[in-house]
Amino acid sequence: MNACKTVFFCLATSVTVHAQQDWGSSLTLEQSKKLFRKFEITLGEEFRLRDDFSTPDRIAGDLSVSYKPVQYLKAGVAYNPICFNHEKQGWEMRHRYYAYASGSYTFERFTLSLRERFQSTYRVGVEETAKRANPKQFLRSRLKLEYDVRKSGFEPYLSLEFYKPLNDPVDNRMNKIRYTAGTMYKINRRHALELFYRYTNFRDDDDTNGNHMIGLGYAFRF
Repeated sequence: MNACKTVFFCLATSVTVHAQQDWGSSLTLEQSKKLFRKFEITLGEEFRLRDDFSTPDRIAGDLSVSYKPVQYLKAGVAYNPICFNHEKQGWEMRHRYYAYASGSYTFERFTLSLRERFQSTYRVGVEETAKRANPKQFLRSRLKLEYDVRKSGFEPYLSLEFYKPLNDPVDNRMNKIRYTAGTMYKINRRHALELFYRYTNFRDDDDTNGNHMIGLGYAFRF
């Protein structure tokens, strides 16, 4: 009898946790073209679901220009328009701007990279208050390890990303971490696919698409 109670308790706890930490998804399409030597322009689109894949979360675009002076350094700027489905207020428009720089080091078939990104997100029609900044500004630091599987096209990776608020009127301590495991698959020199799983330890007005996410992406290079 006690064993039955234990099993029932575990199942109930599992259901409760699943309800509190729902699943979301991300579908992305990315197109890039080299403008001229060392410069590249990229246009991306993304559609996300949340609430166990039942509710649209956002539709977003991304226009970026990057500069790669040497093989192991890259920097860029971007504009990211976001049509976001707020849980309480419905659909709203957001304008995000960001700049980033990354460095990488390759050893054997591994590549270790560190990327620093400053981002600012403005919510249209939302007033700034004593407890809420608008725009919100973050420093996002990502550490990533990739492995090139010989003659397969697969490049599995692990990454860890930290979010540090820069202008939160209440608390500017780091408040979010993203853990991601996935793989790139290069079909050929122009076409690639990406599949990943991501866990985020925190939810707020900027990221309500669940603690768990499955992502699928397609990239094309002109």
